[in-house]
Amino acid sequence: MASGPAESITIAGRRFACNSEDDVTIQLSGFTNEVKMHGDGSSHVAKSRKPGKIDGLNVYIDHERDDLEFLQTETDKHSYLDTSITLCDGRVYAGSLQMTGDGTAESTKEGYAPITMEGPSLEKQG
Repeated sequence: MASGPAESITIAGRRFACNSEDDVTIQLSGFTNEVKMHGDGSSHVAKSRKPGKIDGLNVYIDHERDDLEFLQTETDKHSYLDTSITLCDGRVYAGSLQMTGDGTAESTKEGYAPITMEGPSLEKQG
């Protein structure tokens, strides 16, 4: 398999093309582990849940489709959004995520908006 950028992301049923120069980070939902030491030298593992996360992604904003307004409307919702991301090698990750940060801040020179999404589930499909 080849490495490379994200091809597209679908957020709440709307597909967005991704910037081909992005180095996207994908974090699967699950657990993080921390070793806790005891006074007698023994230890145990403390597990904490971690969200699924997509970071470092820029999506193309099409003004004819009101993409910027769509992203703000979805960000304003109080629920997670069905989301899937397709990478250039064909891998697909999907889950329930919500936009975090300033995902509706479009760069008018380049025509992209940065997207960070987090939520309770993000898993490889297929």
